[in-house]
Amino acid sequence: MILVLLLLSLQPVGGWAAPPSGGRLHGITVNADESERDTESDTIDLKSHVQVIFGDEHLSCDRARINLRNKTIDAIGNAVWTSPKSTVFGHRVLLDYESNTGVIYDGYVKSGNALFEGEIMTKTGEEEYLVDRGQFTTCENCPETWSFSGRKIRARLGGYAFIKSSVFKVGGIPFFWLPYLIVPLKSDRQTGLLPPATGFSDSGGFELSDSFFWAIDRSQDATLTIKSYAKRGPKALVNYRYLLSTDSVGEMDTGLLRDRAFAGDDRVNLFRDQDSKGTAINRWFIRYQHYLELPEGYIHRMQWNVASDLQYPKDFPLETLNHGDPAMENRMSLTKNFEQDHVSADASYYFNLLKSNPLSSNNDSVHRLPELRYSHVYDKIGDSSFLFSLDFDSTNFARSEFGYDKLTSGPGRQLLTTGSVGTADCNSLPNWDWNPECTPFRNGHYNSATDLIRTGHRLDFQASLIRPVELGRYLDLVPKLTYRETQYRFDVHGDATNPVDPLNVRRLIRAELTGRSTFSKVYGDLSSYRSNRWKHEIQPEITFKTTPWLNQPAHPFFGSVQEIPFFSDTNISDADLDTPYGLQFDYFDRIYDKKIVTMAITNRIISKHWGSTAPVYRQDFSWRLSQSYDFQQAELISPTNPGTPWSDLQSELKVNLDQFSAYQLMSYYPFQKVTNSSSRVRYTFPNGNFLQLVHNRAYTIVPGQPVDENTLATDYTLAMRTNYRFLDLLGKVTYNPSPPVGQSNITSYGYGLVITLPGNCWFIKWTQYRPTGGDNASDLSFDFNWPGQKRPEIPETFLNNF
Repeated sequence: MILVLLLLSLQPVGGWAAPPSGGRLHGITVNADESERDTESDTIDLKSHVQVIFGDEHLSCDRARINLRNKTIDAIGNAVWTSPKSTVFGHRVLLDYESNTGVIYDGYVKSGNALFEGEIMTKTGEEEYLVDRGQFTTCENCPETWSFSGRKIRARLGGYAFIKSSVFKVGGIPFFWLPYLIVPLKSDRQTGLLPPATGFSDSGGFELSDSFFWAIDRSQDATLTIKSYAKRGPKALVNYRYLLSTDSVGEMDTGLLRDRAFAGDDRVNLFRDQDSKGTAINRWFIRYQHYLELPEGYIHRMQWNVASDLQYPKDFPLETLNHGDPAMENRMSLTKNFEQDHVSADASYYFNLLKSNPLSSNNDSVHRLPELRYSHVYDKIGDSSFLFSLDFDSTNFARSEFGYDKLTSGPGRQLLTTGSVGTADCNSLPNWDWNPECTPFRNGHYNSATDLIRTGHRLDFQASLIRPVELGRYLDLVPKLTYRETQYRFDVHGDATNPVDPLNVRRLIRAELTGRSTFSKVYGDLSSYRSNRWKHEIQPEITFKTTPWLNQPAHPFFGSVQEIPFFSDTNISDADLDTPYGLQFDYFDRIYDKKIVTMAITNRIISKHWGSTAPVYRQDFSWRLSQSYDFQQAELISPTNPGTPWSDLQSELKVNLDQFSAYQLMSYYPFQKVTNSSSRVRYTFPNGNFLQLVHNRAYTIVPGQPVDENTLATDYTLAMRTNYRFLDLLGKVTYNPSPPVGQSNITSYGYGLVITLPGNCWFIKWTQYRPTGGDNASDLSFDFNWPGQKRPEIPETFLNNF
């Protein structure tokens, strides 16, 4: 083939020329094995391996006629018309290369993975098409896995396709007909109906749902769902999301149904009168959260989670996302961080979930309304080596009714109740809460000998002074002196025979001295600055803490604090009610570490690896052993009091390698002679798959008391993700080797499958789960892979619900 530039000819009108077979003319470039030009009609005929370029588009075919006067091209035979956003294939393509419009006969249009085909296709605009008797699909296989055929299709690439008289086909077999269908042709969020979903649960039966997605604008959207349960009835769900800026976001979920199945549930009917039993109940939930960055560096956070009844989180764990929690926490805060100061205003409102009556009031919950904080981090005093810090906390503990709970006396203390079940007094029943005849008793008179203070106001101030000292290369000393004052106002007064001061002030001075030394060695190629290296550190540490001055008037709120050792790592639990500890508001009400020494040793391995331009440091290995000794408890040891001066021996192990990680926390209690442990190992494969094993073993520990072997709780949890070309599996199962009588060894489980079907154009999502103490439930949905979309993965946070 000889390429010659096409030139305008001055031949007489009506003459024929045998023009060269390639060149550029009138803004288009042509190339072909053979070409002829008619100067009278101003046309060019091209044959064999025809190539035409106009603008940023390209056309190839077997033969073509170009009309330079009308600026049209008639391409016949294996025509392929390529533009930046789409490719057109057809037996014949008649196009106007100036207006970029045309007609395609017996062909198809492909944009990304979206494909249209039809007998006659008209391109009416830059990216707009009309299709007669055509069909649409996004499948890559042939024949396509699914398609929508229609009498008329109007499509705008990057927008929507509107299909009249649509028939949905699977493998070429018609499944259902729709009079009108709108499908998205871009990866951006699109308003429209989502594919239906199905599911099943033990208590709800078969369920069917359909959703409408509303792309309100670029920064907010909503999903409206109607779900029908065979046993429960219809339910409406709404999800709303908004984005105010890159870091300011919010989301709300809510739902409502009139539950027929719950109407016959013994959990609620046990506490309803005869006329109400069996009637349907309106059940609902609202969950909302936001994070807002405000002007002047303020941050506003909000978390709101409420439900119609206390069993709602158990029946619908994927809606409230808090099944297994003791309370539903609602919290709002406003914070601001300065260079060395932090200020915050916080409010927390709780719904107590640890009650048997699902419709019971929330008048016994204690809330933090409000909590104000100020902190000043360590700062130098002038040019000296001394540093000081300040902490201020004001918290009001409130609830709607009495500021105290009346309790029974003796061991196994519980709420004092009225009523009886048969011949048994409610106070003798360990599970009186399950009996509607039993109700808490309050007579308006606080008894300091037995009752528990629940509300009041606490004002806590703490100032600390430190002066770090370096003694040579291997020893660092950090002396610390702290003054702390805590003022209390309790909402109880007692009576004439049992007076109680509603005010109490505790003041103390605490002195600390920490000595720390570090021994290290670096391994690797020390001759090259950019070599990989590892640093091994051994860091022994000893801390002595004492409270040389304490002024705390005796008060029933604090219990008999002299009898029990207080270590700063001691947990707080409801079991403390039967100990000299008693129960207070929280951790800050106890005086820890009165006269103790804490010994610890830490082993670390830190690696340095070079990235593209800078070194990357990582702590590959860390193991810390620590234990405390209480001198004050040692002084109380006698033949009748063995004492418990030694705290638990703690071991904390962390391993963080490229693909392997492990964490283990173990506590050996020398007085009880038992060990509690929590271990986790995880291997992450190069493709993102992982395998994780968790083991928990724990006794209920009451300081100063022997352990009850029956309180041992042990479980094993296996979690994994495996991702293949057509399959994504994420799952978790928890196994209890010694479950309570009548319960399964499988405490909880949950898994999800996303299967991509042939053609890479649609997928099926299947989830099945059972939270601890909840129902078996499963959900099935499918969706199409629209242009630009990828197969979604089930997020790992899905496993946190089980």
